[in-house]
Amino acid sequence: MHEHNENELAKQERAEFAALSRERDPGRMLEERTVKALRRERLIGRPLRQRWYRRAPLVAAGLAASIALFASGLAVGQWLGTRTVADSMAAVNHQTAMQAAAAVQRAGSAYVIALAALTQMADTTDNQAVAQGREAAVNSLYAAVRELVVLAPDDPMAVTLRQELERLQSGGGAEVTQVQNLVWF
Repeated sequence: MHEHNENELAKQERAEFAALSRERDPGRMLEERTVKALRRERLIGRPLRQRWYRRAPLVAAGLAASIALFASGLAVGQWLGTRTVADSMAAVNHQTAMQAAAAVQRAGSAYVIALAALTQMADTTDNQAVAQGREAAVNSLYAAVRELVVLAPDDPMAVTLRQELERLQSGGGAEVTQVQNLVWF
């Protein structure tokens, strides 16, 4: 018997198969049916123009969240900036207070030295210059005592000095003949 191989084709069959077209257009309906079936199974969504209204609450919530995040970031940044500036200003004020205290010390020393020099010159014949220097020294002393009372209003020595200087300035103490040294503790 003759064994026939099923995989072998006759020449005529091969020619007929070769004459067939290799591609075939499935048509527009196949694509539409496929897309419709995929949408029905919720594997793909509907076009954006058909359901924009469904996304509106999400868009609004996203905008509100981004505005809240921006505002809170701005507030935190302002708070941190203010705190940093306040710390810097405190450091500058401390440094400025130290500088002011040093300036008061230098000015006080210069005041005492100038008064000592004026005392040494009191024996000269230029009494008008000595009187002018004495008046400037007394006015500076009055101003210094007033500022001292503002700086330390509860200090009894500062208050007593101000009261005595005011009494002397008003003419109530022109008959003072004795200088009394007073030290408060």
